[in-house]
Amino acid sequence: MKLTVLSLSLLALSACSAEEADQELTPGNDLSKRAYVISELSDELYVIDTETMSHVGTVSTSLEAGELNANHMSVVSPDGSKIFITATDLGRVAVVDAESLELTGSIAVGAHDTHANARTAANELWVVNEDDNTVSVIDMDTEEVTHTIAHESIFVPHMVRFDQRDELAYIANIAGNQISVVDLETYEVVDTLLAPGVSEVGPCDADPCGFSDTQIDPDGLMFASYISSGTVLVYDTVSRERVAEIPVGPKPWSAFVDVVGGSRATYLVPNFGDSTVSVLDRSTLSQVAVSSEGDSESYGINYSPLAPDLAFVLNRNKNRIAVVNAVTGELVSAIDMGGTTETAATTADGRYLLAPVSSAGALSVLDVTTLEEVARFEGVGTNPWSVTTLSGQNYCH
Repeated sequence: MKLTVLSLSLLALSACSAEEADQELTPGNDLSKRAYVISELSDELYVIDTETMSHVGTVSTSLEAGELNANHMSVVSPDGSKIFITATDLGRVAVVDAESLELTGSIAVGAHDTHANARTAANELWVVNEDDNTVSVIDMDTEEVTHTIAHESIFVPHMVRFDQRDELAYIANIAGNQISVVDLETYEVVDTLLAPGVSEVGPCDADPCGFSDTQIDPDGLMFASYISSGTVLVYDTVSRERVAEIPVGPKPWSAFVDVVGGSRATYLVPNFGDSTVSVLDRSTLSQVAVSSEGDSESYGINYSPLAPDLAFVLNRNKNRIAVVNAVTGELVSAIDMGGTTETAATTADGRYLLAPVSSAGALSVLDVTTLEEVARFEGVGTNPWSVTTLSGQNYCH
């Protein structure tokens, strides 16, 4: 298979800067076409219009004079009207109005709040507080904390996911041997899913060692990588049964499922221990291929329904995105990003892949059908960390 390496100099021929885009096109008012980039080392929210590929504005998210927020992740409310940003060092969530692009307030949560996820059916934002071993539930209308979930099974919560029937939530514990299961009526932990090979609830022994995430596909199958054993737990959230335990590579990060396209035959898992990527067959629930196109810090993998045979592997330390065949793991293209890639998001239609380039203070926009960079925004912030769109594939470290 032909290997195509795209250098930044070649990409610059087809890319436009943020300044050029601003001069050529006027951003529209459709909030569903927005993308929001937050930076870890500067208190700002950088906003672009993905239809016109233009810079809409930059919002200061600073909550305390002289103190950095350490912004980690942003989530857009289901109606697109608000952006919620975790201010990790302050134990608060900043709130920005999407229409006016103004900081309108903040919400006190727990210590070291990192990741968040919207429970759309209830218009709630669930925020993990890693240092408190709790999860804060926020009403996105009133911007008030309605519940704080604490339980003996929660050890450094890292992400929360919800089943399609809106009955249960699953908390991935990155320092624990289990996934905590929460009843969405009572907001109480009602079950724990033990890691493969583990016999009792408790903390694990390394950092990280447990579950970084629990991703649920459109059919209700949950895939969760257990870092310590190099195994992916597959759990049916509909029948509420364990259906498989799939051996993968050493120190697997997250098993990335396709939440946008929905009909993908395989899901991929980056293995930090040997810089490989495991390809899991969705029908046989087995590892069918191992790709060498990973990294010791491949924090993300994106898919698009417009590129059904491809997967986009973000290789942070290699400063590139590896585009691989999603079935065989073979390299299709290697895109030099000119700096460290963290995580990425897709637009709702899957046409564009948006990738912050943290060490360069930039945002790169790739067309998934041509594998070319169609826009590059410079001066995005200091260490841009994550990007969020409405209804796209969004995640964080």
